Amino acid sequence: MQNGFGMQQNAQNSNQQPLTDQELAFDLLYHEKALMANISSEVVEGSQPGLRDVMNDMFMQMGQDQLQIFQVMNSRGWYQLKPAQPQDIQTAKQKYQNMLH
Repeated sequence: MQNGFGMQQNAQNSNQQPLTDQELAFDLLYHEKALMANISSEVVEGSQPGLRDVMNDMFMQMGQDQLQIFQVMNSRGWYQLKPAQPQDIQTAKQKYQNMLH
């Protein structure tokens, strides 16, 4: 036997449309980005070399997965980017090179 809330919740769920491929792709990309953010701190802070290597491998694989998701989305017109201007590329390059020194 369900209470009134359960019946209302079931009614709401039956009225919801399934997610589109585009919505699923955005959701997947968002979660991959969040996982990468979480794993990156584990890679940097890991004190046990074996575990750190495993976490680093996972981070690199997630980066590849994220790129593949983005490429599919971009090819379907779901995630369009404007081309970077040469000056913007140079500025970003200098910014990150300065951080290394």
